[in-house]
Amino acid sequence: MNLKRVIKVALFTTSASDIGQMYIVLGVISLIFGSINAALIRYQLTFQSLSATEYYNAVTLHGIYMIFFMVMPISVGFANYLIPRMIGAHDLYWPRINALSFWILVPAVILGMISPWFGPVNTGWYMYAPLSVETSVNYGLGVNLVETALILSGISSTLTGVNFLMTITKLKKIPYFKMSLFTWSFFATSILLVIAMPPLTAGLVFAFLERLWNTPFFDPNLGGSPVLWQNLFWFFGHPEVYILMLPAMGLIGEVLPRMVGRPIYGYKALALSSMAIAFLSALGVWMHHMFTAIDNTVAQVVSSATTMAIAVPSGVKVFNWTATLYGGEIRYKAPTILVISFIALFLVGGITGVFFPLVPLDYAFNGTYLVVGHFHYMVYAILVALLAGLIYYFPYWSGKWYNDDVMKSATVLIVAGTFLIATGMTIDGVLGMPRRYAEVPASIYIPFQQLADVGTVLMGIGLVTAFVELVYSWIRGKNVIGIDPWNAMAIGLNDFYIKPVKLPLSFGKSLDGAHDEEYHGIKIPYYSLLGIMLSFIPIGFTFILIGIIPVGLVFIAAFMGMGIYWAYDQWFKTIPPSMYLDGGSPSISNAVNGLSTLGITTMRDTRTAVLWFILAEIFLFGSFIGGYMFVASPVTNPIAYANVPPLRVEYFPLPTIMTIILLSSSVPAHLAYEFFKKGNMKMFKSLGILTAAMGFTFLMGQLYEFTHVIHFTPQQSAFTAFFFSTVSLHGFHVIMGLTIWAFVLLRTQKGVIPYSGSVAATYYWHFVDAIWVVVFSTFYLHLFV
Repeated sequence: MNLKRVIKVALFTTSASDIGQMYIVLGVISLIFGSINAALIRYQLTFQSLSATEYYNAVTLHGIYMIFFMVMPISVGFANYLIPRMIGAHDLYWPRINALSFWILVPAVILGMISPWFGPVNTGWYMYAPLSVETSVNYGLGVNLVETALILSGISSTLTGVNFLMTITKLKKIPYFKMSLFTWSFFATSILLVIAMPPLTAGLVFAFLERLWNTPFFDPNLGGSPVLWQNLFWFFGHPEVYILMLPAMGLIGEVLPRMVGRPIYGYKALALSSMAIAFLSALGVWMHHMFTAIDNTVAQVVSSATTMAIAVPSGVKVFNWTATLYGGEIRYKAPTILVISFIALFLVGGITGVFFPLVPLDYAFNGTYLVVGHFHYMVYAILVALLAGLIYYFPYWSGKWYNDDVMKSATVLIVAGTFLIATGMTIDGVLGMPRRYAEVPASIYIPFQQLADVGTVLMGIGLVTAFVELVYSWIRGKNVIGIDPWNAMAIGLNDFYIKPVKLPLSFGKSLDGAHDEEYHGIKIPYYSLLGIMLSFIPIGFTFILIGIIPVGLVFIAAFMGMGIYWAYDQWFKTIPPSMYLDGGSPSISNAVNGLSTLGITTMRDTRTAVLWFILAEIFLFGSFIGGYMFVASPVTNPIAYANVPPLRVEYFPLPTIMTIILLSSSVPAHLAYEFFKKGNMKMFKSLGILTAAMGFTFLMGQLYEFTHVIHFTPQQSAFTAFFFSTVSLHGFHVIMGLTIWAFVLLRTQKGVIPYSGSVAATYYWHFVDAIWVVVFSTFYLHLFV
């Protein structure tokens, strides 16, 4: 495939297989960048020749790139490449949103890479406040670029989570308990993406605004609390551990039985344990990261208990993987080495983690390298699993074999290096070496840091050898004979439901490898452009908040202009016959007698999708409202509560009138939906217009309130900052709701039956109204504080 063809496929494709491969390439690029920063960390701890700023920049970017931009994209890449083939779906539920999700991530990776050029990013990957918001230390825009990158990553991941949930539940051709273990693991991962990413996004928005607009969310002198950041970050952060781990576990569940020549032991237990892990990780587990930051016995006990409970489904997996080895014929291949090494790394990582749920031991070890060692055992296990998947599926993707002896040597070096690095860190931690130090503080720790240095060299040689061998084999390797490289079908293990017709199953190919993809009639790569240009929104607001308003407005206007032109060109300019269906009959006249069967199915599917999005929105609003409750409560923030005047919004009746208008708008919205289901399009349009008019009236009243009535500023205290940010967030959702209604009504005017649109507009509007009840009760009536 020539370069021109590769670029065209990359920009125009909406195929999950192609997008999966692009995710993996992006993840490998991030692996290289993250590894360079890891080498800088080791270099500084050995030779002490970097400045403190350079060292802490490396610490921050190493963690962020390995977690957010290496493991997550590669895992999503495997999911895109494998799951449609495994469940019999010919693509994801929303192929275009899938393409958009990938391209949102591209500028995020670039912004993170260039961030040190614009100021220090000395925060650590966890970006604790007040360090991350203190501009006298982390001056410039470096940290803001990292925050922007992670906000974009969160949007991409949330969209991906909903897309895979819809794909697995709506498009699979097989029963649940016939699905592959990788599909089960990513099913659980997708649930965690939906509920865990919004709280991180909320925290990043708070930090972004505090740095550029002086809103004191984390300033204890003005009512804020640095512990608020920890709660938001670790509410995301511990589910994130399983967002990283579950896909790796799923890959092990696929590769292991094929390397030992027998079906996996305890399939149902392994499948359900993935769901149990997702459930438990979303409970009180996150607080065990904060035992040294919170002084609440009940919270500590609950968190300690749930942390220990989550070891049970993880233990089930280890037991079943180990049992699978018995009675099988173990094949001494490179993937086998990696699979067994994963089990060993995961087991040792779990053993080194048993200290941290125990509060007294956590007090002793929390600030030491034992945390770093334990964490690296786990992330190295993930890396090893991803490599196992990459090497196992390489013959499918390339149609070529690699040199197994070279690859086995590379994997042995990689595994040996990971054990030496993590073990050196762990021993230093037990001896008491503090983490986050730019220099080794005592000679007793030096031998074990040197052990980690040796491991780094071995691991680096192994990784370079493995990737060079894969590239060489892709170009010059021996061709795979047949369509079953590992003879999986001989033992009754089919890799794919959509079976290959011929190999390779590579870039620009159909799912079965039979033919090249074509892109007839598509002239503008809208989804790649829109994904990249979404970064213009936070970049534009950055310019506005630092006072360069015209440039900021240009960035925002450019994205909006692109979005409007896309909507016009794709949805209104010319509507092909297929678009008139919109899930149902080919014309509005056919809707008069009621809904078609296909229309009813489409509406049910859309309802499911909207409810998943609403779940993510609940966690986003919950972070804003819960954050305000946290800083405004005498229990969780007693110093600020005693010293900072509380928020009092007492000017009535304007807020009450606006609330009545907004909540009343749910009535015509509901009636419009009911008339639509009866086929009465005239009443649907009339009531939809009334709904939009009432929503617009509410928005104008809120704008008047902000500009003429309110007597305090966002910078006055954390309480006023939360008021402005939360009410503005709700106002943005009203705008989004109005946009959906306008889109649906205009499409209806063009003769399209809005089966999906009617559901999306109505359910989303009810959510906007319902969440306002909570916002109004919290900030105006003070019922929950």
